[in-house]
Amino acid sequence: MNYFKNSIVNIIDFLKSTTAYFRDVLLLHGFMLFILLPFLSSLTRFILRQGKIDYLSYDSIGIILREHPGVLIALLLVLLAILISVFFEFTFLLLSVFFIKKKEPISLKHLLLGTISQLKKIKPSTILFFLFYFFLVLPFSGLNFNSDLLSKIKIPAFILDYIFANRVIIVATVIVVYLLLIYLSIRLIFALPEMILRDLPFKTAVRESWNSTKKQFFKILGQFIFIGGTILVLSTIGYSLIFLAQMGIETYFPDYALPGAVIAMTLLQGMFLLNIVFSTVGIFYITIDFMDDEGFLPNLPSWYKKEEVAPGNPWTFARAAGFAFIAVIFGIGVGTYNTNYLSNYSIKEPLTISHRGVDDSNSVQNSLDALRKTSKFNPSYIEMDIQETKDKQFVVMHDFNLKALTGVNKRPNQLTLAELQKLTAKENGMEEPVVSFDDYLAEAKKLNQPLLIEIKATPQDSPDMVDRFVKEYRETILSEKHILHTLTFDVAAELKEKEPDFYVGYILPFNIVGPPIATVDFFTMEYTTLNRNFIDAAHSDDKKVYAWTVNDEDTMTRMMFYGVDGIITDYMKLLNETIKTDLKEPTYSDKLFYFVTGIG
Repeated sequence: MNYFKNSIVNIIDFLKSTTAYFRDVLLLHGFMLFILLPFLSSLTRFILRQGKIDYLSYDSIGIILREHPGVLIALLLVLLAILISVFFEFTFLLLSVFFIKKKEPISLKHLLLGTISQLKKIKPSTILFFLFYFFLVLPFSGLNFNSDLLSKIKIPAFILDYIFANRVIIVATVIVVYLLLIYLSIRLIFALPEMILRDLPFKTAVRESWNSTKKQFFKILGQFIFIGGTILVLSTIGYSLIFLAQMGIETYFPDYALPGAVIAMTLLQGMFLLNIVFSTVGIFYITIDFMDDEGFLPNLPSWYKKEEVAPGNPWTFARAAGFAFIAVIFGIGVGTYNTNYLSNYSIKEPLTISHRGVDDSNSVQNSLDALRKTSKFNPSYIEMDIQETKDKQFVVMHDFNLKALTGVNKRPNQLTLAELQKLTAKENGMEEPVVSFDDYLAEAKKLNQPLLIEIKATPQDSPDMVDRFVKEYRETILSEKHILHTLTFDVAAELKEKEPDFYVGYILPFNIVGPPIATVDFFTMEYTTLNRNFIDAAHSDDKKVYAWTVNDEDTMTRMMFYGVDGIITDYMKLLNETIKTDLKEPTYSDKLFYFVTGIG
């Protein structure tokens, strides 16, 4: 009971104290978001251009390692700069909370100088620990350290789908690893703060954190849960009230819907900033509060010099006028942006694309039976996968190992096409023969069904694979208006070079630094990291964007609002119904919802 009471007291104290952190959090957040992050993104693109590398993705890493040592060194320096910046951000906010806890005023200038003085603690021996701390300790500690520099680091949906696709051992392993990381994150949560605040050496700080949390694990975890839960509840209530008010205005006072929506969007942006402050400060508050309760919060650092506060009213006429001027300019800018956002964006009808040819598990993926069944829903394209065989033919197959579908523990390129066609693929309680690319093309021609052909390249492919593909299938692909895409950038570029009339796309699993420089016609992007900025940038470069794999109505509608040109789905019937019912001018409430769910 006392523990629960103390937790409530801590929450109230945390919420009351948070107002003092606004200046520091918002200033640093603005600098990171609007200055440092665009600079580092532009610098990364500049480095890639200097090395004549068009993109940064998993299949370009080997090329950079082998052929571009200068680019590799430059990118590693950018990574180091990101690490130093995150350390700076962490230290700045930790010191800010520390001085507020000590009830000692500190100017922004002295706070910055004190933060800079801590950079000497970044040493080669601590780099790996910092990576571990920022990428594992903080994300798993219960409250996320909301650094804009780390905001794009997320697990894409297709990896999560793979993990949780009826694989009990993998799921159990992931859960065990997740629990272990939570445990380690709590046990090591004080290591970096002790290095900064108590000036302890790296090894000593780790040992002190481990010892000080030995009997306090659940107490600290409870603090994170209570404060994190409170932030979530307050945010949910705030967002809900704003949405309900806007829906009420649209229902009962439709003439005032747009002005109401502009005000609502401004309030949502304010809520978003509040959420950033609460979430960011939460982890520092818990850390400082625990250190203070346990009696090892250090005295004021030697570099701190108390500043004399001038008597009298700090709000002179000039300062008040300057503040009012900035507030008006900021208000006009926010109001203009919000009005444009709410007035101009509208839903766009996308191409409909069936993923691996199936609809709601209606047959075995990439089979003729699935092709026939799914084509009845009239998709714009049926997406399917091909790989090169041992005898340099092409088979319709997604997996790089046949075992999951056919029970044969071999790669498709270890068997001839004739051998592959003797195999039976089993999925969704059905069985269908493995099919050749030629037979699949012939069936698509009968059905008058355009295809999105994914070429799945492997290290074992023959050197002239693309040449033979283009020579063999150029006429059919162009006459039947099929299109192509691939996960391998070099294959996409070569296809476009060999046959400029091909409509070719490059598949991007992650959105790291925006659309790559490429001669392709479109990008296929995993939807979890896809946003309006990426789509607008691609469109400005005259490239289309297809989202994969979108399997629920809300995400389908959101992707349409973002302006994607095509949606790849496992549920073609649902996509058709969503387009039919949701392809209308969204209400202002809808637009506000899409803004909250990730328009950035």
